[in-house]
Amino acid sequence: MTLITRITRLVKADLHGILDGLEEPEEVIKQAIRDMEEDIATQEHRLEELRAVWQRLEREAQETTATMQEIAAQIDICFATENTPLAKNLIRKRLEMTRRAKALAQAQDETRMQSDELATRIATQKAQLASVVQKLRAYETTRSHHPWASSPCAPLQGGSVITDEEVEVAFLEEQQRRSGTAPGTP
Repeated sequence: MTLITRITRLVKADLHGILDGLEEPEEVIKQAIRDMEEDIATQEHRLEELRAVWQRLEREAQETTATMQEIAAQIDICFATENTPLAKNLIRKRLEMTRRAKALAQAQDETRMQSDELATRIATQKAQLASVVQKLRAYETTRSHHPWASSPCAPLQGGSVITDEEVEVAFLEEQQRRSGTAPGTP
């Protein structure tokens, strides 16, 4: 991830942090889910690219091995016919192919490591996404059963809903208190 991308995300996070207080939490979570899904899709596309690169490197390694075998057979013929200059030239080609084979093997290993790391990261992010989706569903269920759940007047955690009867009794007590009569006295 480049530095510019990180700075952009920090600025967006600050702006989003300000807006979070103004927005519905449900909408914020839905946007976070969309962002996570987009990021996962981008990374999956990158993983496909890495796998394609690895397959290309594999084909090149096989071609290099086949070429080295052909060169070895040609070197045998040169030594059998005592053609030293041609044998030296073919040995040079074989050395070049050996270096190329080592470079291809190293590139394959690096590509495989990157691919494995990315696949692990994708799996972790998918698990996080599933957790966020599950929390959103729980929030939506709670909100549909308790419309007051997102209200600033919502009961504190562990509290209960105040019934209409409790409000009526409290109202009558307050009315009597204000009129100067004691509760329960006619």
